[in-house]
Amino acid sequence: MPNNRRVIWRDGEFVDWEDATVHILAQGVQRGSLAFDFISVHETPRGAALFRLNEHLARLVNTCRIMSLDLRTSVDELNAACLETVRRNPGATALRISGLVTSVELDLLPSHPELTVFIAAYSGSDLAARRTPLRDAIKLRVERLKQGRRPEHIDPQAKVAASYTPAIPARWLADEAGFDDVLLLTESGLVTEAPTSNLFCVTGTEGTSQIVTPPTDKVLRGITRDTVMQIAASLGLSCVEADIHVDELQAASEIFLTNTSRGVWPVVQLDDAVIGAGTPGAITRRLQDNFRAIVSGESNDFPGWLHYIEAQT
Repeated sequence: MPNNRRVIWRDGEFVDWEDATVHILAQGVQRGSLAFDFISVHETPRGAALFRLNEHLARLVNTCRIMSLDLRTSVDELNAACLETVRRNPGATALRISGLVTSVELDLLPSHPELTVFIAAYSGSDLAARRTPLRDAIKLRVERLKQGRRPEHIDPQAKVAASYTPAIPARWLADEAGFDDVLLLTESGLVTEAPTSNLFCVTGTEGTSQIVTPPTDKVLRGITRDTVMQIAASLGLSCVEADIHVDELQAASEIFLTNTSRGVWPVVQLDDAVIGAGTPGAITRRLQDNFRAIVSGESNDFPGWLHYIEAQT
């Protein structure tokens, strides 16, 4: 949909795309305290549906609690606003909810702390218009100089703009070197996550394979991460949280990332090492297929995960 036909929800009303603006000196812009969440929209046989809307809204509320941000919009109002934003933007493929302090402030702590909330819809063309095209299977570079999330600075469960800034230089270097994304480590060389994705690996041999992902004290508890762990359990696949040293990761038979925009995203190269046969592994494909069937409404598994835009009669 062209931008001149799109509308954005702002604190209870819809405004044109180009009118959803704030002052350049707004506290949320200058201090990086903008809280946000990103929700996928899927076409199904029963119409458009938001995936795990309730969980995304709960995470936004938790982010605001962690960061002492004054969110005055209720969850019920946000829920209804998300549905209406999809209705008013036909063809939407994702929503981004942003909450920020829009008052102009000189101090670190705002004198007017209440958040203004925006809900914007992305189309498929927005997600396709990237600096580098998205591939179906990717190459991942390990960042060994800059560490991942630092819980002593910002809680890993807080989705705020400032949390993503430290990874930008590493992401630029990876991009320039021909990699699709970057993997961040702790100071001791343990795997954490990619800047906007959680990581899983498959270890062991056929028949004794185990899916492993880093513990939640080191990473954002991604909603797609949780989705994949539940799908794995339903398929009888062993999936555990455990520390993974970067040296162990290169011996994995499969690696994949998970995030809202890509679902299950196979990794076929880590630095210069080819993972497995250099193609998505069997377990990755199985999880990917099941995930796609669920979000498209083709599968009846986990029916509560799809939040339909139009009520069913």
